[in-house]
Amino acid sequence: MALEDDITFLSRIPTFGVLGREPLRILAISAEQIHVRSGQVLFEEGEPADGGYVVVYGGIEMKGTRDHSTGSAGIVARVGTLVGESALIVDTLRPATGTAVEPTGLMRIPRSVFLRMLEGEPGAAVALRKLMSRRLKSTLSDLDMVAPLFEEEGEPESD
Repeated sequence: MALEDDITFLSRIPTFGVLGREPLRILAISAEQIHVRSGQVLFEEGEPADGGYVVVYGGIEMKGTRDHSTGSAGIVARVGTLVGESALIVDTLRPATGTAVEPTGLMRIPRSVFLRMLEGEPGAAVALRKLMSRRLKSTLSDLDMVAPLFEEEGEPESD
């Protein structure tokens, strides 16, 4: 893809769409283009995660230890999906193994590049913080709604 196409593509990803044009340009220029064949493992569960991947074409199946033990299928990340979002910001481990389900192209964005971009683009950092704050509030609200379903009858509520 041409640089302009990469910028437009990245702008459609919710986490990146709030950043603005210049930060997206930086990410598009800095991203590593990766191509994997069907069945090829991109990363293993438990490995250190040093950045995120955006699926450009194809698909990556995310399958964790629990999926393997139950024999269930994993979740397939398709075009436009950001895999490893938290790894863009914090030191973490891969929670699942990522395996290509077909020939797949990805943009790899290293954490070091993402953090440098945020340092140089304070407006993007503020926009990302607001997005993450909204997501966290929504998640907490959802948890408050389902918490009563997990309380045992007669058990006193705790604050």
